[in-house]
Amino acid sequence: MGKIKIPLLIIIVVVIILLVTALVLMLNDQPRISDNKIENLDIAKEIYGFPGEIKKIKDKTLTLTALIPLVDLTQELVKTTIEITIDDQTKITKLIFPTEIKDNTEQIYPEEVSLQLSDLKVGDNINISSKINIYDSLKNGTDFVVTDIFVIEN
Repeated sequence: MGKIKIPLLIIIVVVIILLVTALVLMLNDQPRISDNKIENLDIAKEIYGFPGEIKKIKDKTLTLTALIPLVDLTQELVKTTIEITIDDQTKITKLIFPTEIKDNTEQIYPEEVSLQLSDLKVGDNINISSKINIYDSLKNGTDFVVTDIFVIEN
């Protein structure tokens, strides 16, 4: 019995060491995201919008957990925290899709409902867009003014 336990114990220890090593290598390979700066990531050079979830609302600043596209579109989007600014020209809307379809031959259009900043709440899923390329703001970790916010109905 003693001969069987020692090889089995060695195999278990080796497997555990390999798993821990693999986990450490995977974690070290993950993108570094800190202080609203996207470091060591090859994000898309032209970014005019992205989806996100509102985490905090303070005055005219929204803190989002956002999904940022990378240059390599085959890779998953990078999830990070971003701050955006809303001004008086920012258009906030919610698209409401019809629940009943009356005629299958006609194109279906959502109803666009205008919202105010006060209508937004933590947990809302939104898409933001800007008329200018926001790449530099994202890379530098600076906030930026958005042109449109589309609230996504859950």
